[in-house]
This record gives sequence, structure tokens and C-alpha cells, in this order.
Amino acid sequence: AFGVPPMATSRRSTALNEFLSPEERADKITRWGEIRSMTADEAAANLAGEELEAYNRYYEEVREGVLKMQELAGLMMKDVEPPRIQPKSKNQRKRDKWALVQRREAAKAAAK
Repeated sequence: AFGVPPMATSRRSTALNEFLSPEERADKITRWGEIRSMTADEAAANLAGEELEAYNRYYEEVREGVLKMQELAGLMMKDVEPPRIQPKSKNQRKRDKWALVQRREAAKAAAK
């Protein structure tokens, strides 16, 4: 009774709605494989326009991802292997105890 009538939507043909045939996709996939395997110097020399932009954008994203993963791995390793502190030896514990006694006695003498 109180429903809203459906709106008539028209679909315009855009690059996102475009369906590529397997043959067209195969050509683009092989071309991108060639582009992706180039070094930065080769890409700068051989590519131009949209292909060069796509190459630079792809490798910038890859570099950012690698740096983020390295940072994350460093944070995780801190928790996995905490720094180990060598335990005090018996003699060191005795020296620490003697120093504590000496400080206490010095404080008592100063208070008098």
C-alpha cells in the first residue's frame, strides 16, 4: 500500500560494464605480462602513455605493499622473540644486596 514504485534505471555502456571476449583478454593479459616483466629502464625506454602510467602505478603499489609487510613483520618479530636478559649471577646478587645494605646504613647515619 505504501510501497515506492521502482525507478527505471538505464544502464549506459561503460568500461566497467564492457565484456571482453576471451581472445581480447588473452591479448591484453600477454601484453601486461610483457610489461610487468620489464625493468624500470626498459619500461621508460619502450613504453609511453597509458602503459607507462600503468607500469609505474603497479610497481609503486608493489613497493608500498612490500614496505608495509616489512614493517608489519618487524612488529610481529618483537612479540615472537622478546629480547633475552641474562640472569644475574649469584655473586652479582650478593654485591647488589651489599650495596643496598651500605645505602641503608648511610641513610641511617645521615639521619642521626
